[in-house]
Amino acid sequence: MNYLAHAYLSFDKGEILIGNFMADTVKGNTKHYNEQIRKGIRLHHLIDEFTDNNEHFKRSAGRLGDKFGFYSPVIIDMFYDHFLAVNWKRYHDESLSGFIWNVYKIMLSVYPILPLRMKRMLPYMIMTNWLEFYKNPYSFRLFFKGLSMRTRHAGNFNNAAPEIFKHYNEFDQDFNNFMSEIIPYVKNLHNY
Repeated sequence: MNYLAHAYLSFDKGEILIGNFMADTVKGNTKHYNEQIRKGIRLHHLIDEFTDNNEHFKRSAGRLGDKFGFYSPVIIDMFYDHFLAVNWKRYHDESLSGFIWNVYKIMLSVYPILPLRMKRMLPYMIMTNWLEFYKNPYSFRLFFKGLSMRTRHAGNFNNAAPEIFKHYNEFDQDFNNFMSEIIPYVKNLHNY
C-alpha cells in the first residue's frame, strides 16, 4: 500500500496517521515520538506485512509476470492507491479532496518532527497534490518514470503503466477484494 492507503487505513486518528504516513522514512530508534505516533509506525509495518501476504495482492503482482521482477509489488502498491482514489466514495464519507487536504494539514502541523526524507518530500507532495494525482491513471507514467530514475536496476519501470492498463479491470477487482480483507484486519487490531 502507498501513501493514500496508509492515510486511509489510519481511520482518521491524527497521531496514528502521522506515524503510519511517515513510517517508510523513519530510520532507527522511534523513542522520541509519542506512543500514538509509534503505534502508527507499527501499524504501517503490519499493513505492509498483511499486504505482502495477501492472496489478492499477490495475484495482482503476478499479473505483471516476470517483467519487473521483485519490483512488481512496488508497482502494485502504487497502483492500489489509484484504485482507492477512483473508488473513494465506496470507502469514505468525506470527499477525496477534503480527506487529502486534511492529511496534508496534519502532516504540516508536525513538520519539525518529521524525518528528513519526509521533510523534503512533503512540500513537493502538497505542491503537486500528489495524493489526489493518484486518481488520474495516466499520472502513473510520471510516477514510474520518477521511480526508474531513483531506483537502481529498474530501467523498465517506464513500461509499467501500459502493462497495468492491459489488466485494469482485473486489478480493480483484486483491489476491492483486498480492501474487503484489510479493512476488518486493521479495525480489529487493538494493540498495534
